[in-house]
Amino acid sequence: MTALVIGGSGSGKSALAEQLVCRCAVFPRYYIATMKLWDEECRKRAAKHRAQRAGNGFRTLEVPDHLREAASLLPAGGCALLECIGNLTANEQFGEQTVEPVSEILCGIHMLQEKLEHLVIVTNEVFTDRKPEDASMQQYVKNIGAINCAIAETAEIVVEACSGIPVIWKGEQLFHEIMA
Repeated sequence: MTALVIGGSGSGKSALAEQLVCRCAVFPRYYIATMKLWDEECRKRAAKHRAQRAGNGFRTLEVPDHLREAASLLPAGGCALLECIGNLTANEQFGEQTVEPVSEILCGIHMLQEKLEHLVIVTNEVFTDRKPEDASMQQYVKNIGAINCAIAETAEIVVEACSGIPVIWKGEQLFHEIMA
């Protein structure tokens, strides 16, 4: 089962995604962290997420880029929480990668889907704000949108976190079965 959890900043998407993983009751549990810890704000955010996951049996894997390589190293089975597509896309697009970030990320996600019993993916809602003026940021938003659409097409569950409330766009029955 693949679930896509989408939302804006501070929407509750991380907590909702973690609940989904924990309710799946599948082990081992992996937390695939994609944020590079550039500054104090990033470190605080990562610490908040670690505290949120504490005691839930997650093994954290730091994967700011090269998702395909990390996926190839995971054993079959288990459940993963991939957080988040926005960070991963930024790292791939603006990092030292020479490949196309959309296809690279989707290939890594496909590998995770093939290996894992459950995959919950957190992503940002990017089309509700104004269009960025900078061409590279326009491409970044376009890339996240393309990745989100591709994941949503094949995911069994697509849910948006809106002020901490899940709005289910796809897979309502399965979502409620898991969360019961």
